[in-house]
Amino acid sequence: MSDIPLFPLNVVLMPGSPLPLHIFEERYKQMVNECLEAGSEFGMVLADESGTRSVGCTARIVELVERYEDGRLVILVEGSRRFRLNDIMTGKPYYVGDVEYIEDGPEENVSSLAEECVALLERVVEAATEGTVDIEIEPPYHNLSFTIAGRIEFDLDTRQQILELTTEKERLEKVRELLAEAAERLERERQAREKAQKNGHLRGDWKPKPSSGDA
Repeated sequence: MSDIPLFPLNVVLMPGSPLPLHIFEERYKQMVNECLEAGSEFGMVLADESGTRSVGCTARIVELVERYEDGRLVILVEGSRRFRLNDIMTGKPYYVGDVEYIEDGPEENVSSLAEECVALLERVVEAATEGTVDIEIEPPYHNLSFTIAGRIEFDLDTRQQILELTTEKERLEKVRELLAEAAERLERERQAREKAQKNGHLRGDWKPKPSSGDA
């Protein structure tokens, strides 16, 4: 069990994923300054109209991007360790969580599953960007599920589901399903756009045929 500062936000942070944050509330300015001084992490947990989730991810501050005269901060954090939130304490201006860290279950060989996910990701990126963006993911694939979920804009509930799964195999199976659906949808949309662009355009060598009544 550990006590860590909490930053509830309408965001799901993934281990290994970067996230810029603009800190402007007084209580969170204090929290971030304390973390900067101590070199410590704080916990980020999804909080929305459905409430505060019980599983989150710690954020490691990798860069203080800017400090404004009024005390506002822009920081870059990176997801670190997943945790389960047991209790929320309110003794400080900001929330503090009583947490236990989550470890994955026994490792399994997921190399073929990982290759499938990378191939599907390439299809998604190709369809979405017309090949102008490189996915820049090379083997060995360590926690590939989190890497992909950190890059693709899955909805928050889906990202939270991935965060809560406790084996890489389960996470990759979920990611594979999502990427396959996204690839098919994006490719259909791209084909429809390409077809629509051709509609109404005459070939350069096309000429109208004379009607039977023409001289």
